[in-house]
Amino acid sequence: MSTKPLKYFALATIAASLVGCNSSSSSDGKTDEKSLLMNVRLIETTDLHSNVRSFDYFTSKGNQEFGLARTAVIIQEARDEVDNSLLFDNGDLIQGSPMGDYMANLGVEYLKRHPHPVYKAMNYLQYDAANIGNHEFNYGLDYLDAAIAHAQFPYVSANVFEFDENAIRSGKVQLNTEECSFDIEDHYAGDYDEFFDEYQPYFNPYVILDREFIADDGNHYPIKIGVIGFVPPRIMDWDKRHLECKAMVADIAKSAEYYVPKMKEEGADIIVAVPHSGLTNSHNVEPFMENAVWQLAQIEGIDALMFGHDHKNFPTTSDAYDGIPGVEPEEGTIFGKPAVMPGFWGNHIGVIDLNLESVNGSTWKVATSSAEVRELKPYTQDAVVNWLVEEDHQGTIDFMAEEIGAIEEPINSFFSNIVPDISVQIVNEAQYDKGLHWQKEGVLGEENKALPLLSVSAPFKGGRGGHTDYTNITDDALTRASVADLYVFDNNTPSVLKLQFKDVVEWLESVASQQYQQITDENLALLHQTFRTYNYDVFFGGTDINDLNYEIDVSVPSRYQTAANGNLETDADGNFIVREQYNRIKNFTYKGQPVNLDDYVLVVTNNFRAGSTYPGVGNADRIYDDEADTNRDIVAEYLDKLASDAAAECEQDPSCDEPVIEFDNMHNFKLVGAEGKTVTFMTSGLGDAITYAEEHIEPGLLKATEETGIIEDKSGYRVFELNM
Repeated sequence: MSTKPLKYFALATIAASLVGCNSSSSSDGKTDEKSLLMNVRLIETTDLHSNVRSFDYFTSKGNQEFGLARTAVIIQEARDEVDNSLLFDNGDLIQGSPMGDYMANLGVEYLKRHPHPVYKAMNYLQYDAANIGNHEFNYGLDYLDAAIAHAQFPYVSANVFEFDENAIRSGKVQLNTEECSFDIEDHYAGDYDEFFDEYQPYFNPYVILDREFIADDGNHYPIKIGVIGFVPPRIMDWDKRHLECKAMVADIAKSAEYYVPKMKEEGADIIVAVPHSGLTNSHNVEPFMENAVWQLAQIEGIDALMFGHDHKNFPTTSDAYDGIPGVEPEEGTIFGKPAVMPGFWGNHIGVIDLNLESVNGSTWKVATSSAEVRELKPYTQDAVVNWLVEEDHQGTIDFMAEEIGAIEEPINSFFSNIVPDISVQIVNEAQYDKGLHWQKEGVLGEENKALPLLSVSAPFKGGRGGHTDYTNITDDALTRASVADLYVFDNNTPSVLKLQFKDVVEWLESVASQQYQQITDENLALLHQTFRTYNYDVFFGGTDINDLNYEIDVSVPSRYQTAANGNLETDADGNFIVREQYNRIKNFTYKGQPVNLDDYVLVVTNNFRAGSTYPGVGNADRIYDDEADTNRDIVAEYLDKLASDAAAECEQDPSCDEPVIEFDNMHNFKLVGAEGKTVTFMTSGLGDAITYAEEHIEPGLLKATEETGIIEDKSGYRVFELNM
């Protein structure tokens, strides 16, 4: 059970023995400086989300496609190929899988005494440093502090600061209420440098690692590797209940501009930026950007970028980064600097090779570099990682197996953007039911008691993580695992918005613009396949088939201008580009009648969506935030209620053998236009998807073809036909 040694040597007496190796004498007695070369390999993991074992806790089956136990094998292979290497993690570690849920359920006090399973594995793998991701804050600062206390490697994050009331009084942080709430857009009124000098970082902004590495002459030389990390500033929105009046954030690029020169002053030879931040649309520069890698790459002094957050691969042959100035996606460079983003859940590692040169053996600079992502090898796992987390693994299995109630029909999200499904409707029903309670009790304001109430949710598992990453409840009972399967994001909290019906329609227009391509005689491909379905918002207005209905006409050009991947595009001022002449949303009705678009309506959603700038959403008033419960809690509570009601009904019915929870599909939306055409789209190629299409969807509507599909280098999809 011994661990393998690190790929560097801490040799305190080496420097003296190297003096004679750094120069040579010429015939005229002058000393010529000798040029030295050294290769340093940087290895990255990102967005592990507590996926340590290669195991799908929703299906109770092993999985070949992810998990740190598998990643560990290719990490060690990458180390063994070179003399000098460093291993970093980019963040989003402690949340995001059933194992993360299980540990959060055990609580802070348990975590103070027992290492989180991710750190059991990472300490064994001997990481050199790690960055804080946005999901690290999902369970609060006390939980985060207790978790990272077990890490046997340094953590960095340069743009999170301890909250200081003096920042309020000085005007450097602008409040919008007296309850210590602020918008990050108005976060600073003062001078940035003064702010950085005055206030205390919550984490170490950076670390400088002292290493002794082998050069091409076979000798060891000291080198200082600086590592600096960043987190998306929107944590202040996403985890408002945990961070308000406890932390402050700074702009990523501004933080780098302040700290990178200091790292150079402290002797860093090489500086590696490890931002938990993506590259999507990053060339539209705005303050407090979530995805700021494009800006970071232009900051002098940063030599390499190991990023994450987007759950994509970089370098890549996909067209996801086409048109972004300075980005060479196939080469893996941004403004000439090597950059990697290795997917998610441990399904890849990022590898950057820096070829360094020195003229004196004491200072080094990058001469050339290369970048790549490496994928997992099938059927290989690190037995030690599995052994280290075995107790946590079994605890997670037991935790997720607790039954709620019986069902008779499968529930899945394979076709959520094609036909209305129960997986999204269950979440909407739960939120709607809770919203009705709040409305009746006056929690939403006496003036709002008579307003129409809607709920909105999305298919949170829609293939982003591969062809198995769909809600897929096939057993005859709902369990705690089913709740997590239906609502993946356990950190989301409920919010209620007040807006006009015209804003709801505009909201839907933006969704339809992003998800669907225009169907023409020349184009029969229906979906922007890389659009993230957790943004495919579906509205719900009650448990009567006529409560809320709308149509989406896919033969009409999109109302909002989108990029090739479906993302909304903005103009030079950051405004969404709307084409007023087009409308895809047709026949929008409430309670069976057309609506007055100027009438007000309440919408139950989550804090993530409530804080967005989506068309329509941006016009809403956020009238209520429930910070005591999560949206997942509301779903669990609602299912418990349905199970209790079913049990009570069964007791009154002599013919009932077992209480069953039943759901009636409200069929809120319908795709129209392009009548008579057969269009194509990709979804999971699993047999469960094919069987569901054949047995549970209107006959003749969907058909699986023999053609397999690949989305962003992820195989396992199948092309389906939709008869319009």
